[in-house]
Amino acid sequence: MTSAMNDANGRIESLKQREREIRDKIAKERVRAAQRNAKSEAKLFSLVGRALVKYAAETPDFELMLKQILQKAALSDSERAFLRASGWQ
Repeated sequence: MTSAMNDANGRIESLKQREREIRDKIAKERVRAAQRNAKSEAKLFSLVGRALVKYAAETPDFELMLKQILQKAALSDSERAFLRASGWQ
């Protein structure tokens, strides 16, 4: 009976180890997915922002509207300072 208990304990430990490895792989994949999403979001923001800024440079009414939107946007003090220095606030 001791041999059977040792076998069972060994299998349980082996399964626990596999569980730890799987949890570790899941955690790593979540980090990779978050990094991919952040990179994709940054590219989207860059492209959309560039298009809006270029269009605003050609269209005074749109530039005014965009500046009004930026005044209401939830931005940090440093972001507002950057916009001010860039002529957007």
